[in-house]
Amino acid sequence: MLTRQDLVQDEKYLKLNEAGEFVIDTDEDLEIIDFHTHMCNVLPIRHIDPNSKGNKLTFPTLPPIEKIDFSVPYWTKEELNINQKGMMPVFRYAQNAYAVLQDMRKGGTYDNCFKSQADNRIGINVVLPLSTKKCDCSPEALRIAADHPSRFMAFCSVHPDDPEMKEKIAKYKSLGAKGFKLKISDIELKNDFVSLMTLFRTCHEAELPVILHTGSIPVDQERTSKLLWKFLRSTRVELFGQLLKEMPKDFVFIFGHSGVSEYQLVAEYLKKFPATYAELSSQSQHSIRYLIDTVGYERLLFGSDWPALPQAITLSRVLMATVENKDARDHILSKNAKRLLNQA
Repeated sequence: MLTRQDLVQDEKYLKLNEAGEFVIDTDEDLEIIDFHTHMCNVLPIRHIDPNSKGNKLTFPTLPPIEKIDFSVPYWTKEELNINQKGMMPVFRYAQNAYAVLQDMRKGGTYDNCFKSQADNRIGINVVLPLSTKKCDCSPEALRIAADHPSRFMAFCSVHPDDPEMKEKIAKYKSLGAKGFKLKISDIELKNDFVSLMTLFRTCHEAELPVILHTGSIPVDQERTSKLLWKFLRSTRVELFGQLLKEMPKDFVFIFGHSGVSEYQLVAEYLKKFPATYAELSSQSQHSIRYLIDTVGYERLLFGSDWPALPQAITLSRVLMATVENKDARDHILSKNAKRLLNQA
């Protein structure tokens, strides 16, 4: 039976710590900003005290060890059990999504975060709140950054349909928000993007970069249920690429996760829109190398999606993709982020 130790034994930049967790394996002096992280109290669910101790992360987002393949996005080539008709794949997907959120809620604590930062040589976590119509998580994200300014920077998040959206964005920027985060779909917006475009323009006027979750895992339309296919396609890269055509050329938009399996389409949009960036969480060394070769490294950002995913895995993919290019490595790990965050 394949073990984690078997999995990392030939990995140049990945090892296990004393608890059997994935951590980075390098003695290099690296400056690292993780541009995509969360915490237990910036999720749209009832949160626990971030000062809690002893809550172990299990990372249900990761595929089982025997199915992991680090050479592809989301690190698995395994046939997905969602490529089936009927309601069972919908149930399985919802069940796994709930497990991921609960794991993040339980384990996204200061104790676990500071340990992961130390294990993986991370200097700063950019905390991205996930706000909804009913839950504004921005104040919690800003509080985290204010309480631990040497470890965190915070983005804000306001739902496009919030009647106080413009006022809140201005307020949160004045309180230190470095950018704006949103996870939204065409299903939620009912294919009416007027409010989202108003939000984009508000962020542009406030000079706040915007990062959205983009892309999804691959899904076969002919084989999966119509409902699940529609849901998984609701954050497709093409959707945001079309919206960018309506924005000023200097609108700073970040493709979160680099579109997951749609990273090649992300590269095409980066060519068309010179102020766009790609954040690399869940990508492989090959997809990162593709983005570097296709659009350069000046608009790529290291991110992990911790605590949904271990910080070490995407970080190790960046190191592998830049093993012969230190300038690219330095830009992806921190220089590009510092420029966006006005820290340069």
